[in-house]
Amino acid sequence: MKAKRTRWLAACALTAYGALLIRFVVFKDIPVIHIGHLRFRFAGTHTGPGNFVPFKSIVPLLSGRGNQLIAMVNLFGNIIPFMPIGILAPFVVRSISWQKALLLGVVTGLTFEVMEVVFRVGIFDVDDIIMNAFGVMLGYGVFVMFKRRAQPRPG
Repeated sequence: MKAKRTRWLAACALTAYGALLIRFVVFKDIPVIHIGHLRFRFAGTHTGPGNFVPFKSIVPLLSGRGNQLIAMVNLFGNIIPFMPIGILAPFVVRSISWQKALLLGVVTGLTFEVMEVVFRVGIFDVDDIIMNAFGVMLGYGVFVMFKRRAQPRPG
C-alpha cells in the first residue's frame, strides 16, 4: 500500500513539475535585466531558422567563445530544470532503465522545442534537446545513486 501511495504522489509531483516547467521554459516571461548601462534579455519572441545541427550551439558555449554569462545561463537553464524529471520518473515507472530514461529525456526535450515553435515563443534547437536529455539523465543518475545507498548491504 505504501508503494502505491509513493507512486501516486510521485506521479502528482511529476505532473505538477511538468506544468511549472512548461510555464517557465516555454511561456517564459523574463523581464530585461539592467546592470548599469547593460541590458540582458533572456526571453522573448524568437524567430529564425533554428538549429538542426547537433552541438552547433553547445561547442561554442563550452569552448569559451561569446558571452560567458549567457553561455552559463543557457547551459544550466537547459540542464538543471530537467533533472527532477529523471529523479521522479523512476518512482512512477518502476521498471525504468537508463535507456528508457534517455528516451524520456529526448522525448521531453523534443516536446518542449516543438511547443516553442508551435506557440511562436522560440526557435527549434536540437542542442536544447540534447541538454534537456542530459538533465533528465543526470537526475536519473542521482536517483540510482541514492537508491543504491538506501539498499541494505548483505552481511
